[in-house]
Amino acid sequence: METQSSLEFQDLSTFESFKGFWHYYGYGVDQQDLIDREFKRIKGVTYLDHAGTTLFPESQIKGFCDDMSRNVYGNPHSHNPSSRLTHDTVESVRYRILGHFNTCPEEYSVIFTSGCTAALKLVADTFPWKAASNEGPGSQFCYLTDNHTSVVGIRGVTALQGVGTVSVLPHEVERRARKPPTQTNGEESSAPNLFCYPAQSNFSGRKYPLSYVKGIQSQQLYPACEHRGRWFVLLDAACFVSCSPLDLSQYPADFVPISFYKMFGFPTGLGALLVRNEAAEVLRKTYFGGGTAAAYLVAENYFVPKPNVVSRWDVTGRICPLIVGKQHS
Repeated sequence: METQSSLEFQDLSTFESFKGFWHYYGYGVDQQDLIDREFKRIKGVTYLDHAGTTLFPESQIKGFCDDMSRNVYGNPHSHNPSSRLTHDTVESVRYRILGHFNTCPEEYSVIFTSGCTAALKLVADTFPWKAASNEGPGSQFCYLTDNHTSVVGIRGVTALQGVGTVSVLPHEVERRARKPPTQTNGEESSAPNLFCYPAQSNFSGRKYPLSYVKGIQSQQLYPACEHRGRWFVLLDAACFVSCSPLDLSQYPADFVPISFYKMFGFPTGLGALLVRNEAAEVLRKTYFGGGTAAAYLVAENYFVPKPNVVSRWDVTGRICPLIVGKQHS
């Protein structure tokens, strides 16, 4: 029978063998060389909050500072060379983001926000919630019990609008799945419903099946199979995309909030909401500001939003320097 010490020796020997053969594992370069070059500041420090936010490499900060010191970026809503540079750079970043998630501008739009929480609040404030009435059932706001605090917080918005809230235990999604109820024209419901779940739990690190996206949208999975209406899926991907690929062509979630600092470590005040263009058409925006208005009157209640999804929602001018810095990531 092997002793504890011999087992420990074997484990150590196995790890050393692994490290010796795969010393570039996950990075494409020698890990020690990478640490010496990019993370000298963590010498003697054990960093255990990678799930919260990764550490930025030194080259990212240097690249950002170099870019900002060499170029003049102006308000993207103006018309001059510095504004054009900002506009073109931001649009280039949008394309790169969509490409990273294996989708395109014809399918999705990138709305920059101050982080994942701001992206979630944007959905909460603009989703066309419908209260139940004599005319039919209302909207349902449903979420996994294993969800980010900012997701659960959406119920503070829905409660004021008379919208039903359903918290779902993880094992119920598939266990209670069944074919959706047969609907006749007289029973059809136009109420929009929203189901929120994390691709990866911020608390436990558990990854949930991405197949839930289509399962909910097609009303095959619980709770969508028990409530009539159109179902939208909000996939909280902030934790997931920091270390895992997300293919939106296969898992076309309607709303995907992300935080770039979880992916790159810098900057901390930049995130985005990836919105499927089909779903974007149902959102209802009441507040307008920045460069999101095509026209409005001061003395009358008249307002015309910008024509496309991005310009209608995205106040890019306030965060464009941070977006520009992401070119070096």
